[in-house]
Amino acid sequence: MIVTTARKGADVLAEKAQTCSEQLKASFIVRKENSVQDLMDIYGQDVLVVGKNKLTLHSKSGGDPFFYHPNSSMFRVKQFIKTGYDPLVETAGLKEGMSFLDCTLGLASDSLVAQLAVGATGSVTGLEANPTLAYIVRNGLQSWLEGGKEMLEAMRRINVLPVNHSSYLASLSDQSFDVVYFDPMFDQHLSGSTGIKGLKQFACHDDLNHQVIAHALRIAKTRVVLKDHFKSERFERFGFNVVKRQHAAFHYGYINTQK
Repeated sequence: MIVTTARKGADVLAEKAQTCSEQLKASFIVRKENSVQDLMDIYGQDVLVVGKNKLTLHSKSGGDPFFYHPNSSMFRVKQFIKTGYDPLVETAGLKEGMSFLDCTLGLASDSLVAQLAVGATGSVTGLEANPTLAYIVRNGLQSWLEGGKEMLEAMRRINVLPVNHSSYLASLSDQSFDVVYFDPMFDQHLSGSTGIKGLKQFACHDDLNHQVIAHALRIAKTRVVLKDHFKSERFERFGFNVVKRQHAAFHYGYINTQK
């Protein structure tokens, strides 16, 4: 991957882009008059464009670029603040002060709602296997400016780790988190939402297996939660209790781990 600036304000953005390239161990290339496609043709690599308020990752294979946007979580946040209800919060049994591990971070929509539920005394950690995606999402959570104070403060508290969930779960001691969460629904989620269509080509698509679930059950103090398509066989395969949602394309499932 190479890192460059947006054309507009390139001189001002150069220092920021160089910092990004150093942190990501990528090459910084001066943009000049080159288009993104020109740079991909010349260097044969993906291109991360550093803009004033946004980082955008372009794939050399084509397709939609990836950038951070809170998407549907903005609506969910408003609803949760207004009503105190969210299906994930309800299924996971999240309360103030609890710890939540999101093993499939994506654009952090679920993590954001979870962080609101556990509050300032709780903690949310999100895992993203692709280090560049993790970098972009972490940057987005720290710099996003639209929305109410409560939402923005929750964004800033989410801890993003650039690590594969399989290896991370295996490294944790027993009962490290209150709730462990999985959302492997890439194909169903990736529709026309802003910013999310570009996720598919960069994201890790490792499926769940019995070893991963076994580690999750060992690590979770209260529950392991799975969000999946209503037709998914994963609920039955791994022994989840399903919370069916009428007219919803996906359901939540849970396994209690409290003795």
